[in-house]
Amino acid sequence: MSSAITSRPVARLLSEARDRTDAVVSALLEQVEEGPGRVLAYQWGLRDPEGRPVPADGPGRGKAVRAALVFAAARATGRPGSDPLVPAGATAVEMLHTLSLLHDDVMDEDELRRGRPAAWRVFGADAVENAVRHLTPHAVGLLFDAAAGPDADPAPTTSPRGPEALRGPARAAGVLGAALVRLVQGQALDLALEQEAHPGVAATLRVHADKTGSLFSCACELGAAPAAAGELAVFGEHLGVAFQITDDVLGIWGDPLVTGKSVGSDLTARKKSYPVAVALAPTTASDSAADDARRRLARLYAHTESWTAAETDEARRLLDHTGARSVAEAAARRHARAALEALSGICPLDEEAGQDLRALAAFVTGRLY
Repeated sequence: MSSAITSRPVARLLSEARDRTDAVVSALLEQVEEGPGRVLAYQWGLRDPEGRPVPADGPGRGKAVRAALVFAAARATGRPGSDPLVPAGATAVEMLHTLSLLHDDVMDEDELRRGRPAAWRVFGADAVENAVRHLTPHAVGLLFDAAAGPDADPAPTTSPRGPEALRGPARAAGVLGAALVRLVQGQALDLALEQEAHPGVAATLRVHADKTGSLFSCACELGAAPAAAGELAVFGEHLGVAFQITDDVLGIWGDPLVTGKSVGSDLTARKKSYPVAVALAPTTASDSAADDARRRLARLYAHTESWTAAETDEARRLLDHTGARSVAEAAARRHARAALEALSGICPLDEEAGQDLRALAAFVTGRLY
């Protein structure tokens, strides 16, 4: 992550989130079988392909934005810092994010993730799928283990503090489960749209809402005090969509040193991301140059063969001619504004409580500039 795009408060929030979730995951991985454990430790950025520890500032570490949202939501809504469900929820939502990345890289055949070879390139697709199967139950189990306390059985069937103590974990598990369902739905729609000549802007936004908005919403809801969970879920949903549209822009025009991916990697893979959906959408505007670029881009995407470097460069030039980048950036800003409007109902601008959430929101869209 480039220091140029990360303010000091946000760097602190992300670093704290990474440290606290790393500690939980490191302990959890000791309970996972060696094979899946190696894959998950690599994907999390804790180990290299040979299983050796990676420095805290080494390659492969995620930004931990979702975990940071959990902690920030808890602070913003006055949830006790001693509540063990907060770090458990932060880790669980990052684990769902890890699951989605592992799946995405296999399905999209992405070669790089966070500046190093994707897990499936290192361990194979079958090993990655096996690791994913181990990951999901552990994510849910974290919530109940946290409520049971550090001295309880790692997989208790009932809480030692009675049914009342299970209400919080059960609610959190429901939030996590709903996000997982949306992740699956979003991935299915994403794959279906890749086969469409004109995927459609609305359908692409639905994918972003289900695959990214769901996890941001889940993070905010897991962190928030129950009375504010609904409003913060709306904040997270819009922020997640803004985050994903921003990622789509960076996947085409971003700096590899910032994104951790090769330049134009999304175009080389012929992904129909948000800017591409905008560019390919039919329009009634009378702009012959843009229309010509749109038709030429559609013909490029109709190719069944892999693109050459020259074709990738041509696709980027055609996208520039359609104006898709500015449309995508404007959409990201709209969703960021909608997120902040939802937040202002809980944490007015003149109150300190929501400043961490506002800082994270600014970081999400500030990556474009």
